[in-house]
Amino acid sequence: MSIAIGHFAFGAAMTTLVVTYLVPTDRYPRTVILLGGGWAMLPDVHWISPIAAERLSAFHRTSVLTDIFWLHRTWDRIDPTDSKSIAAVLLAFLIVATAIAERRDYRAPASVRAAYEEQLSSESTD
Repeated sequence: MSIAIGHFAFGAAMTTLVVTYLVPTDRYPRTVILLGGGWAMLPDVHWISPIAAERLSAFHRTSVLTDIFWLHRTWDRIDPTDSKSIAAVLLAFLIVATAIAERRDYRAPASVRAAYEEQLSSESTD
């Protein structure tokens, strides 16, 4: 079972890359990135759930569907000891993904930025 911050960091990093390269016109990218990190942690809800905790825990341990949540099951199998080193690597991945996204955003040519702003303003008037 990987540490929760590791799941969050991996989910947020992957969402950062998806938003940066596949959905660059998203109006609220930072919110989507935070939701992606939360999405990655969703299979661990059995730790805090007041109802059906045993069924959720069994689902968490046995179902391959938990990989839908940014490879949650895979990370739990890679890191069965809650290694702080693996969590640190995943946090470093989040930092690198954020740096890539920021670099791409700041290096956009003026014509691209103008078209992006025009697109956003036309969507808000619709």
